[in-house]
Amino acid sequence: MNRRLLVALSGLAVRFALAPATGHPYDVGSFAFYQRLYFQYGIVDLKTFPTLPTLYFVELPFYSMYALLTAHGLGDYQLLYHTSFMIETVFLKLPYVLSDLGIFLLILKITGRLWSATLFFLNPLVILVSSAWGMYDSLMLLALMGGILLMTRAGSNMGSSLLMLLSGIVKLFGFLPYGLLLLGSIVGKRVRAFGIQLALGIAVIGGLLLVITFYGGLSGFLTGFAFRFAGLSGGTSTYGQPYTIVYLLFPRLTSVPFMSGFLLIPVAFMYLLEQRKNPDLVTFVKWTLVGSVMASILSQSEPQWLSWSIPLAVIYGALTNRTGLQWYTLVYGATSAFLIMTQSQAGGYLVLGTKTFFIPFVEQYQNILFVYAATTFALLMLMLVYTFRKPIKFKFEIVPAIVLVYLLAYFWFSILNVPGVLGLA
Repeated sequence: MNRRLLVALSGLAVRFALAPATGHPYDVGSFAFYQRLYFQYGIVDLKTFPTLPTLYFVELPFYSMYALLTAHGLGDYQLLYHTSFMIETVFLKLPYVLSDLGIFLLILKITGRLWSATLFFLNPLVILVSSAWGMYDSLMLLALMGGILLMTRAGSNMGSSLLMLLSGIVKLFGFLPYGLLLLGSIVGKRVRAFGIQLALGIAVIGGLLLVITFYGGLSGFLTGFAFRFAGLSGGTSTYGQPYTIVYLLFPRLTSVPFMSGFLLIPVAFMYLLEQRKNPDLVTFVKWTLVGSVMASILSQSEPQWLSWSIPLAVIYGALTNRTGLQWYTLVYGATSAFLIMTQSQAGGYLVLGTKTFFIPFVEQYQNILFVYAATTFALLMLMLVYTFRKPIKFKFEIVPAIVLVYLLAYFWFSILNVPGVLGLA
């Protein structure tokens, strides 16, 4: 059997095995509720929809197939304490699973290396986010990867810009690479291209704001999404406490007007400097990767944001012969998946649909989010080290080093209760 087909079938098999039996009860339940509201009662309600409205319209055609099947007598079953039905959950996750497959094919096209694309497609964190959790980050990454592919072809900046904008209206991170493309046109003195790119941005972003204003309200978008992504004070999470790494480690910083120094500014500035010397795809992917890491550290982020850097790191590693960075994504993904399952939520949450602790001494202890933040911070810093250092092979010593960071964080933050002593917890 063709190796590419074997990898694709293996990745899909794992995803479709997980899809009907797992799911985040709140997230998947919310997506199911709003789709049921439309297909059963004809009501479009985006005012309380927990994401940008783009996701709602993406899910409509996929859920319509499920609605058609149930209308013709298809039976469905609820598993344990989950908030959606099993087959229903598969159709809700189907766009994310197909996006994973699309990203796999795009990475294969960009890098020409099957093993690089495989490191993404079989990465535990990627599988967890799209197929077990049921989150839509792969939709954003699919458009982003498509834009990167178009950049490898001469004269395709317009198509790349449009795809970056489409990525941004799924999750706001996509607007960062779009901004980098605009800077590239400025540095290259491509006035006409810049004008078209800017017009595209105004049209797409303006259209998004019009839909948000009409259906949901601009203030909710600003506080729940824009301010929160940029790390500005006043940003709030619409679905619970955000896992803000810098906030957990350094809570005093929340007293300043903003935490991230406007996420885009340092990335855009460094990209601009490098673009003057070496205006190519490698520079673009590098600083988009750095931006994804900064978003997880400095913004009011959610755990699934950790998956953003994986395809970018794989591509950047392939373009610059950084095999160490590419293999590190596997350790990074596996460790992040473990941290998310045991520390940002109960281990049984995605499996049973209710908070159940399978291993209490790993999943249930004081100041657990501080341990999560410290270990995740170390993982993200290692990602930057592999990105900025000269190409090196993967160091197996990294694995025990990460374990040591986790144990030290557990010792200082939980056993000694340093946050409690300092009045931070």
